[in-house]
Amino acid sequence: MNATHLIAAVAVLASAGSVLAQEYVTPDAGFASTKTRAEVIAELHQARTDGSMNYSDYSYPVVKFTPTRSRAEVLAQLHQARADGSLNDSDHNYPVLKAENSSKTREEVHPELVQYRAQRPYGDLDHDYSGGH
Repeated sequence: MNATHLIAAVAVLASAGSVLAQEYVTPDAGFASTKTRAEVIAELHQARTDGSMNYSDYSYPVVKFTPTRSRAEVLAQLHQARADGSLNDSDHNYPVLKAENSSKTREEVHPELVQYRAQRPYGDLDHDYSGGH
């Protein structure tokens, strides 16, 4: 690429960037308050007191919850679910797999690991996680 092409490319990129530029306008430009600071603070305290303060973009009404079971009934149901194994303590219903006992000892597995590392089927992706064994 010669210098003429390079200068032309830089000029095009610079002009494209300047098209998107615009002057900074302060967020409160053109705003005229009709209330004093003290009035706004008083309204804020009143809204917090009467519960009409909106804490988010959504103004969902607070739903009153009326329990249908007593605390003792809920605890009894919890203890029963724990005892019979039906308590689902996660968001997933994966089956619980029991750990299987290995048919080989650590000493029998180690030579297989050494042989595997010597072959290095995954090249540099293999990492030494054994702690130097």
